[in-house]
Amino acid sequence: MLVLCLSLGASMIGCAAAQRPVEFMVPESKDAPYDRVSRELAANGFSPVTGNRESGIIHTKWQDTGYKYGFIQEQPATIVRRFTVVVSRAEGSVRLILRADVKRCVQDGFTVDDTDVRGSCEVMDGLVPSHQAELDRLGAKLRSALSSRG
Repeated sequence: MLVLCLSLGASMIGCAAAQRPVEFMVPESKDAPYDRVSRELAANGFSPVTGNRESGIIHTKWQDTGYKYGFIQEQPATIVRRFTVVVSRAEGSVRLILRADVKRCVQDGFTVDDTDVRGSCEVMDGLVPSHQAELDRLGAKLRSALSSRG
């Protein structure tokens, strides 16, 4: 497992470990799974902004998490993230994959709109533990929404 730890002097400010995307299958219901997932994301504060019903891909808007994480070019950095969901159908089931797209950006050195992050940023491959836990909780809520008969 890849673990990236950043430290400030002798104090640890956080460790990012390899992301563990959420993946599951549930029996298909009468509702369109793409719509159910979109509604559940919005209900949890992660508004979908782009999507493609044919491919089943949904992206939420980028958000500054406020989580301070190390430095870029000697400037304090914060974590910016969006969620990507892939919904597909296979033999009477719905398959879902949820992952986070994550960047580390210089505080006050970037702009975020719904679909993009501009400025001094670096892509992060891993997630800090609290963000992995949030991904897992959101995945559980999506599973529940898709599993309920609607």
